[in-house]
Amino acid sequence: MRVWFKNIAHMLGCEDADDRTVREILSAAAQRSAIVGLSPSGMDVCPDPECCMLDAVDRDAITLVWIGGTPRPEIVPGASFQVAIANSRGFHRGETTILSRWSEQGAPGARRRLGFLASLPPSLTHVQRRTSHRVPVAFDLAPVAQLHAPLFAEPICKAPIIDLSDIGLRVRVPTPIAEQFSCGLQLVVSAEFAATIPSFKATAEVVRVAPSKAHDSRVVGLRFLDQMTDLSHAIRALDLRRSTRSVS
Repeated sequence: MRVWFKNIAHMLGCEDADDRTVREILSAAAQRSAIVGLSPSGMDVCPDPECCMLDAVDRDAITLVWIGGTPRPEIVPGASFQVAIANSRGFHRGETTILSRWSEQGAPGARRRLGFLASLPPSLTHVQRRTSHRVPVAFDLAPVAQLHAPLFAEPICKAPIIDLSDIGLRVRVPTPIAEQFSCGLQLVVSAEFAATIPSFKATAEVVRVAPSKAHDSRVVGLRFLDQMTDLSHAIRALDLRRSTRSVS
């Protein structure tokens, strides 16, 4: 089986959105019907095109509408969530509390819109996408990383690698394990490859824990804390080789 996978398209850095008020940011997002992602408090989150969109901003609440019209059962009044509101340079992230369910009848014959009201986040953090070196790589088998707690030889789990770059990787982790991860957690990551990418063992920190289309797993973003010189050279060499082939 030939599996294609690319390096991480971005890693994330955070900066406070201190030049505009929370309400201004939310109002601008509602005008463009910004895509929104949801995740339980304490877990990382990113915009999700299959989740919901920001529809309106009122004095004390925001209105979010389900994309596809299917509510999520865990969205109940009183529950606290993190929201990630997409913008052109990344997304804004904040905490909110579900206030009530919401619905609205659209034009005659149109499907009723379903959603919910949530509190205005008291603050928002802007998360900006940072581009890393990109190169598509072909492998005969899908590679798997082993995740270890520092100082422990036994792995926490084996995690299929989704994306790889010279600054980090994304892996798919079973939900019960991923729910114990938080941003800043340090892990030892090891992986072996059957192709031209060198095997490695490195210390990395969790930078994202995001929902996955597979309900039994989460996508975990890891940033290398060690300098990955060999990996960086290999990725650049593959990129150069590909560029040379495309020219010839």
